[in-house]
Amino acid sequence: MRAVLGLAGLLVVMAIVALLMKQNMGVTKAPAPAAVEGVPVPQIDTSKDVNAQSRQIQQQVQDQLNQAVQQDAQRLKQAEE
Repeated sequence: MRAVLGLAGLLVVMAIVALLMKQNMGVTKAPAPAAVEGVPVPQIDTSKDVNAQSRQIQQQVQDQLNQAVQQDAQRLKQAEE
């Protein structure tokens, strides 16, 4: 009798766990793509050697940083007016 009750209890627990897992699996979905554009990835010319590619990426990042600094300076100037 004790073994039967133990087995029945185990089956009940397994059924509860299975239901909870089924509910959780239904909730997890892929996140929606961001509506805002992120930072653009530098375009790399793969026909060049690694050193030239590195210099190209560094230059592109430097240009983007300079542009961001200029935009920030313009915003500050407009905020002061």
